[in-house]
Amino acid sequence: MKGCLRFGCFGCLGVVGIFVLIIGISALVAWRGASDQEVVDREVVAGADSLSTAPVTHGGKVILRFSQGEFRLHPAAPGEDLMVKANYDADIFVLQDSFTMAADSTWVYEVEFYRTISGLQAIMRQVIGKGHDSKLDVYLPRDIPIELIIDSKEGGFEADLGGLWLTDARIDFNKGGFALTISEPLKEPLPSLVIHGGMGGFDAEGLGNASPAVLDVDCRMGGAQVDLSGQWRNDCSARLSIRMGGMAVVVPDDVRVEGAPVAGNEHLRTESEVPVPTITMSLTQSMGEIEVVR
Repeated sequence: MKGCLRFGCFGCLGVVGIFVLIIGISALVAWRGASDQEVVDREVVAGADSLSTAPVTHGGKVILRFSQGEFRLHPAAPGEDLMVKANYDADIFVLQDSFTMAADSTWVYEVEFYRTISGLQAIMRQVIGKGHDSKLDVYLPRDIPIELIIDSKEGGFEADLGGLWLTDARIDFNKGGFALTISEPLKEPLPSLVIHGGMGGFDAEGLGNASPAVLDVDCRMGGAQVDLSGQWRNDCSARLSIRMGGMAVVVPDDVRVEGAPVAGNEHLRTESEVPVPTITMSLTQSMGEIEVVR
């Protein structure tokens, strides 16, 4: 028994020793790499370096792939182009973008931002005071129809999409979260808004201002706050799913809800003879709960 205990202790010490060694090596690499910091400011206008000099005036698709950083999406000021403004350490981060335009003047603009060192090395850089917080701001024009796709991993972002002209929107997140606001009605009701993710959570406000005909929210191992307030202009089919987590869905007083029980005030603010938008909900809950409240 004592021998087993002795070998068990040695085994534990070996594991601890390996862990300390890994930490030490990561700290050394981080310390040596810190002197190679190359903090840059970049401003990239979509299509500016393209072989085509035609302005971006037709509808297109914007694909944003973010990881390990601070990201923000904004409506551009009137007359401004689709652009990216970034501040980051080019020694450990990569910012890539590509712009392609078809013969019919539709286009695809893709932005990718990611870290080239491990998470442990990045933490050690912060510990020794040599880290740099990267920032990436994307500005979307208001007067161009855009299909928006966001893929966020191991990080998070903040987005205000109010006033934009979106033809479709999809958000995928993994090991992180985000805060989404639609502060004013979109130029046109959104055909579809899809939010899928796992190991994280999000807070979405003012989704009524997007008036999605289809709302598809699927959250795994996390939580979500879904606020459906805003200026609804049509009916909505909402598919809401939670696994190993919780989701709170807030509906305004001036819409009708079918397919799910609603806690709180069930009285519609609008008189019954006045047509009101209807949100038809389909709930899927596994090891979690979805609560719909007014």
